[in-house]
Amino acid sequence: MVAAQSRLSEQEARAERRETRLQERYGLLLASLVVLFLVQGIAPSGPWQETLITALSATTLVLALRAGEVSLPRVRLAIVVGAILVATVAALALTGTTNTGAARLASGLLVAVAPPAIALGVIRGLRARGHTTVQAVLGVLCLYLMLGLFCAFLYGTIDNLGGAPVFANDVAATTAHCLYFSFTTLTTVGYGDVLTRSDLGHTLAVSEALVGQIYLVTVVALLVSDLGSRRTRST
Repeated sequence: MVAAQSRLSEQEARAERRETRLQERYGLLLASLVVLFLVQGIAPSGPWQETLITALSATTLVLALRAGEVSLPRVRLAIVVGAILVATVAALALTGTTNTGAARLASGLLVAVAPPAIALGVIRGLRARGHTTVQAVLGVLCLYLMLGLFCAFLYGTIDNLGGAPVFANDVAATTAHCLYFSFTTLTTVGYGDVLTRSDLGHTLAVSEALVGQIYLVTVVALLVSDLGSRRTRST
């Protein structure tokens, strides 16, 4: 009986340590996403901006994989790929050359690989605990920011494919402009100073606004409400 109680206590202690560890990882991931957002929106364009963005994108990707509890071999692979990209961009920056290709590859890997890892991690956590946790709320907030970053990357990619510019009124599709338009669309602020030019751009913008609002009023609202109600009952 005593041995069974001891094993149960050890299991509960391990579960609490794991939950605390995951909460810290998701907190670091959210902070990294905020820093990446600020750097992309504020830092002046140039080789060293691309280097910094590449380094932050690679770091954020690794943090996302760790938060999603992806296997260590895949995390190590992400570290190696990120290090190669950062070294390449930094080496070119020393010569004054801007390498947007490597920087965009790092951003592309982030917006393509990180969201599934975060989503799977949140779902596994909810299934294991049976109720909303702090890390689940942090995880869905990370996904919201990732959605904005993904759409910003998408607008920039469309512009780089050639043909007519993605934005109207001769607005250049810089990283800062794509980010600005994406998040003002995602939050349905819609200042109207930056507009997409084509029907494809209009459709993508409306889709982003719809997904952003539905996500906030369903996924985020439900999890925050459940977490709040549980904390109220426990006090």
